This record gives sequence, C-alpha cells and structure tokens, in this order.
Amino acid sequence: GGPEERTLPDLALPALADGGAPLELAALPGPTVVNLWATWCEPCRRELPDLQALADRRDDVRVVGVDIGEDAGPALAFLDELGVSFDQYADPRGELTAALEVVGLPATFVTDGSGRITWEHLGELDIPDLEAAVSEF
Repeated sequence: GGPEERTLPDLALPALADGGAPLELAALPGPTVVNLWATWCEPCRRELPDLQALADRRDDVRVVGVDIGEDAGPALAFLDELGVSFDQYADPRGELTAALEVVGLPATFVTDGSGRITWEHLGELDIPDLEAAVSEF
C-alpha cells in the first residue's frame, strides 16, 4: 500500500515477431515477470537463458521479454542464438522505459494479477532473488 506503490502503465506493446497479439500491460494475469532487454546489453545476454529456465520450470508464472528500441530482425536472431523462446514484445520508442523511469538495461519487474508491481530490479538479475519474488505466488 501507500503512495510508493507502482503499477505497470496502460500500454499495448506489439509482439516482436510478426503476427503475434500485443501485450496489454494493464491486463496481465498474475504473476508475470517482465524483463526489459536489448541486444547490445551484455548482462541481458547472460540472464535471458536463466529467465527461459524459470519460464520452463514455472507453469504458473508468465515470463515475457520486452526488447527496447531496436529492430525486430536482429532482436529475434539474438533470442534464437540464445535459445530463448518465451513471449517477446517490442518497445520501439521506449514508452515503457520512460513510464517506469528505467535508465539502464536490463530491468525486471514482477507484477501480480492487478497490474501492481510487487518486485523490481535494475541491472543484472540475481536469479535466487527473482525466484524468491515469484515464490510468493
């Protein structure tokens, strides 16, 4: 509770791959892990496979990625190279990063079913910390 409580902005992010449905941030079922990344970000390269492992392990937790400010082609090739297959979306104009006041990548948010941000982390993930954040669900 309280004024410091943060929610995801009411944005619809397009799917990174052609033909996918957009991600309605305000309507995410909970719990969802939202990871913001880019191909030039070395920590992103390291942690995306860990996030894939979490997605594979936890059927009850949705994991989504958001590629920030890049063309889809190189971003999709990057994911393919890393063996990452969880749902990916695009924020080509940085609207999500602006709304969440994210100044660097990666950034990871956990939301409950009502759009409330229950956990957030800027910088490279410590996977046990993230595991603890989603274990509450």
